[in-house]
Amino acid sequence: MNSNLLSTSLLQKCKEKLYNHQIPFREKLILSSFCPFTIGGESPLIIEPQNNEHLYETLVLLKTEALPYKILGGGSNLLISDHPDDFITLFLGGQFKEYQQEEDSGFYIGSSCNTTPTFRKIALQGYTGGEFLSTIPGKIGGAVVQNAGCYGGELFDFIEYVDVFLDTTWQRIHKDKIKFGYRYTEFLENKNCIITGIKIKFSPGNLADIQESLKEKRERRNSSQPANKRSAGSIFKNPKGQDNDGTPLKSWKLIDRVGLRGQSKGDALLSPEHCNFIVNTGQAKAVDVDYLIRLAREKVEKQSGIVLEQEVEYFGTIP
Repeated sequence: MNSNLLSTSLLQKCKEKLYNHQIPFREKLILSSFCPFTIGGESPLIIEPQNNEHLYETLVLLKTEALPYKILGGGSNLLISDHPDDFITLFLGGQFKEYQQEEDSGFYIGSSCNTTPTFRKIALQGYTGGEFLSTIPGKIGGAVVQNAGCYGGELFDFIEYVDVFLDTTWQRIHKDKIKFGYRYTEFLENKNCIITGIKIKFSPGNLADIQESLKEKRERRNSSQPANKRSAGSIFKNPKGQDNDGTPLKSWKLIDRVGLRGQSKGDALLSPEHCNFIVNTGQAKAVDVDYLIRLAREKVEKQSGIVLEQEVEYFGTIP
């Protein structure tokens, strides 16, 4: 499939410049290992900037050579293409995987930190309010972009500012200057933005109560969602409005009503445990998952008139 934009000579030129700037990179890497879905084909080049200087040099290089690229985080909310070979993949490491407590009891967290262990560690230091965030898989950067949340809370309840590269310019943007809402931020609309870190602040709390809250939320998640299964989390956002019984609309209920619970395509399965989840039961392909997503959306719209909005993002083209 290899795009003309990624010719062998241009890739070689890119690798030489990365080597000169001592920016780590890897070649011909299968991306399935980078996401919980374990779906994804071979990327011709993965660049791994370790700090802001590396990232700046990388972005200038890609812009100068007009090379297409995409940023890959934890992959928890992504469906990676079976053929991600017409763009370069960026994967942030080094300082972007670090977090530290600041003097005002806030925390600065790099965008490549894993959400679950990071928020659990912060909670166990005696800070409360964000225990629900310890149940959300993925990386901080992706959680910021989608304003991740559950159980009535969301990440932007606690963010003070976001550090981000917009094109090749680094900016620190305070919360009151950012448009955000339910599973949405303005960063979703700008595919050239790269989150590098956030400042976040929680309230001090009672450690015993915090430990109980962590346990309760972990058990609640395990009981309501497919545990230890290969999935990308919720496929669709919950629609606005109320159901016939006056309760908030739920995507899983709408999918269940059209008879798709347990529907499969290849090794992709609409989970019998929670049918707003698609799980990979073997060697599922991105096209199999895409088929089920399209099927669910079409059947729900035909029956109820409600158009389900995807929460899962596509990483590369999926025909």
